[in-house]
Amino acid sequence: MNSSNYQKWEEDKDNLVLDKSQQVESSQSTGSWRKLLPRDPPSKSAFLMLSITLLLLILLIVTLVKGSKTSQELNQLKQEMRTNASSQTKDVKQLREDIVAAKRNGSTLWASLGSSEKKLSETHARLLNLESKHDELSTQMTQALADAGKDRQDIRSEMFRAVAAVKTGNSSCSPCPDSWLAFEGSCYFFSTTKAHWDKSQQNCAKEQAHLVIVNNLEEQTFLTQNTKGLGYWIGLTATRSRGRVNGYIWIDGTKLTFSYWNEGEPNDSRKNENCIMILYSGRWNDAPCANLNDYWICEKRQQC
Repeated sequence: MNSSNYQKWEEDKDNLVLDKSQQVESSQSTGSWRKLLPRDPPSKSAFLMLSITLLLLILLIVTLVKGSKTSQELNQLKQEMRTNASSQTKDVKQLREDIVAAKRNGSTLWASLGSSEKKLSETHARLLNLESKHDELSTQMTQALADAGKDRQDIRSEMFRAVAAVKTGNSSCSPCPDSWLAFEGSCYFFSTTKAHWDKSQQNCAKEQAHLVIVNNLEEQTFLTQNTKGLGYWIGLTATRSRGRVNGYIWIDGTKLTFSYWNEGEPNDSRKNENCIMILYSGRWNDAPCANLNDYWICEKRQQC
C-alpha cells in the first residue's frame, strides 16, 4: 500500500468516525423531543374519540343549562300551586259554609212546602165538596126545569082545551080522529108509508098538524111505546154556521131543551145530516133529510 492510499483510507476512516459521532449526537438531541411528542401522528379513531368527548361535553353543558332553567320553572310552578291551593282552600271553606246555609234554608223551605201542601190538600177537599154540591144543584135545577116545562105544557094544553070549550059552549073535548092516538091533550098519527122529511111535513100539514115536537120524557116514552120497531121522522132539524152544526130547532121555531140522543149521536156524518128521526129503540138519530126509508109522526092539539 502506498502512502497516498493509506492517507486516503485514514481520512475516510476519520470521516466515518466523525459521521457516527454526529449521528449519535443527532440521535441524542432528537431523543428528548420524541419523548415529548408522540412517535406517530394521531390516528382517525383517536380524532373520533376526541370529537365524541367534545360533543358529550357540549351536551352536558346544554343539559345543565336546561336543567337550571327547568328547576327555576319548577320552583315557579310550585309557588303557583301553593298560591292556588291556598285560594282553593278558601273557596272550599266558603263552599262548605254555603252548603250549611243551604241546608238550613232547605229545612225551612221543606217545612214551608209541607205546610203549603197541607193547605192545598184542604183547599182541594173543599173544592171537591163544592163541585159535588154544584153537581147536585145542577141536577136539581135540571129536574126542576123539566118539571116546569111539563107543567107549562100541561097548563098550555088545559088552556087550549078551556078556550075551545068556552068558544063552543062545550065542556068536553072531541076524541082524536080515527087512526090517531091521544096523549095529554094532543093527537098523534104514526104513518104506515115512508117519505123524506119535507114530504112527511107536507103530509102532516094536510091534516092541520105538524111533525111531532117532543117536550119531555113522558111524551118520549109514549112515542117509544108506539114506534113498534120502526124509524120515524120528528119535527127537529139542525141549524148550521159556516158549514157546521151549531144547534137544533123544532119546527115551530123553539130551541131544543129536551133530547133523547142515541149513543154517539148526533155525529153529522158526511156533513149533511140535518133532520132528526126516532130509531126503533126510541132514541134519536140525525140523518140526511132526503132519506126515503123512514116513516113519520104527526101531532096536533086535541079539539075541545
